[in-house]
Amino acid sequence: MNDDGKNDPLPVKSQEQAEHLARSLVDSLAGEYDLKVDGKTVHKEFRDCFGKEGESADDGRFDLTYAVRAALPEAEHGKAIRAMRKRLEAQGYKISGYREDKTKDPWALMDAKGGKDNLFVSVESYLPPTQLVFSVTTPCFLPPGTKQEQVSAPAPDAIPVTPKDPRLALMGPTGPAYADNPFG
Repeated sequence: MNDDGKNDPLPVKSQEQAEHLARSLVDSLAGEYDLKVDGKTVHKEFRDCFGKEGESADDGRFDLTYAVRAALPEAEHGKAIRAMRKRLEAQGYKISGYREDKTKDPWALMDAKGGKDNLFVSVESYLPPTQLVFSVTTPCFLPPGTKQEQVSAPAPDAIPVTPKDPRLALMGPTGPAYADNPFG
């Protein structure tokens, strides 16, 4: 049975390893423009992860959202984000959003996904406009030493399927059995 990848093996990392991965990416990007992140602004959130269709498991799988800010004069936001974009592209990330437009809020913004760990990263101008905020979201990780629970595929749709032979389609119902009955 094809489950569209629902039970593909998850990457294995502890919460500490996931946090280190996110922090390392942020430090790498900040270092591209000689920025120092402010450790007092770190916000991290580990959550149970869910599948595309809302599937869940009780095997401890989690994802992490990690965010932190760095001070930088507003006039340099665009130049810094351009340097970070080049770095990410060189590491195999695909840029999914980018802008430098002072009429928008935030005016400097970059979103990317990929790299060897398939991370989602965002860097953008932040209020006050003398800061950049870095945000990293990890994929779903399975804790080390945990057996991955198999998630069931959804039940098949209840919608009738049109037969492949067009002559057989003519044999199917074409309308209500009783014309005056709205329920068929």
